[in-house]
Amino acid sequence: MNQEPNIIHHYTKFEQLETGLDESQLAFPEYEQVLRDYLLSQPRETMEFKNGRVSEQEDGSRTVHTEFHDHNGGNLIRLWGTKTAEGNVSEMVVDAVNVETKELMYERKLA
Repeated sequence: MNQEPNIIHHYTKFEQLETGLDESQLAFPEYEQVLRDYLLSQPRETMEFKNGRVSEQEDGSRTVHTEFHDHNGGNLIRLWGTKTAEGNVSEMVVDAVNVETKELMYERKLA
């Protein structure tokens, strides 16, 4: 039986995410690198942080999910990834969803 993931961190403000990154709360360096290189490098007026969470499954795998509103494109940019208990990246995906129509505009598997 699949159990609900245990949410261990939930970020609703950009400052909380910054603290989480500074304190290595994500425990997912590959994810943090993509986050810093592609999303956090954008001006805050353009790429507005909406929320993020870190969760763990019973098997010890960890999933990180963050969402940003891209004001230039009118899309919700979502980045998520999963790391196994052994420390291997099993999945990392970025996508863009149109805020008004909810249509998936773009999806790319990064791992």
